[in-house]
Amino acid sequence: MTIGKIGEFNVHNDDWKLYIERLEQYFLVNDIKAELHVPTLITVMGAESYELLVNLCTPNKPKTKTFEQLSDIMGKHLQPKPSELAERYKFRHRKQKEGETISEYVAVLKKMSKTCEFGSWLEESLRDQLVCGIASENIRQRLFAESKLDFAKAYKLASSMESAEKDAAMVEGSKSAAGTDATSTVTCQAITTRRQATGMAERDGEPGAGRREVRGRRGSRERRAGHEAATSVLSERARLGERARPQRPCRVCGANHNESTCKFTSYVCRVCNRQGHLRRVCPNIVKQYQVDVENTSRDEEEDSDEFQIL
Repeated sequence: MTIGKIGEFNVHNDDWKLYIERLEQYFLVNDIKAELHVPTLITVMGAESYELLVNLCTPNKPKTKTFEQLSDIMGKHLQPKPSELAERYKFRHRKQKEGETISEYVAVLKKMSKTCEFGSWLEESLRDQLVCGIASENIRQRLFAESKLDFAKAYKLASSMESAEKDAAMVEGSKSAAGTDATSTVTCQAITTRRQATGMAERDGEPGAGRREVRGRRGSRERRAGHEAATSVLSERARLGERARPQRPCRVCGANHNESTCKFTSYVCRVCNRQGHLRRVCPNIVKQYQVDVENTSRDEEEDSDEFQIL
């Protein structure tokens, strides 16, 4: 029973040296005798490759030559020996590409080194190009710090650091996703609580009472926070020797100055449509905001929505 199968050789895409290596192993496992190597090669290599072999052997026939001679004839034609300097130039300029792992990068370097004829300098050349061509600057600096670094040690250390970086990035991504989910959960819970409070109030009284009650509580909290902030600012300025602002806010705009000097006395409130105050201090709404009179640009932006009576 035959072990394995050798397909036809593709002249345009296949590697002849690799094909011959596979064929030699096929001879070995199937115990094919030496005198049958040439007939077996001619039988399995395919019509196109055999036609090429016949042309290369002209005026002789391929069957008149040995297996080694036929392998050499095809090899020189399909894979002529490249320039050693040119191949080393390509090797020295090969860098790790984006998305390429260190193991993939090393595999490419080893393949390219076959035609570079490094000889006893192979391990050292592989080490140098691995360190110089690696994409991660952190890994390169770590390799630079190693003493007596050979290729095997450099490859092992670089691979372990690459895995550690990927694991760390995965953990950070999980933490970020967890934080986003937690924030969304808290927000949803807060919305649900407000809706439940609104629904309970509406069941106990008139429609819309629950929403007014929730807004009233929120407005009370905001007013208390604004009052505490204003008191803190005034106390700090008094401690520093600055002139404190009047304690009573302006009923026209809500700032800490005299109402008679307020520049918004001619503005019409967009809530009650009455002249003499802005909407943020309108008695008909609950929500109020603390105003910083020193920031004139902010005042102008907030008051741009009001109607001015000339």
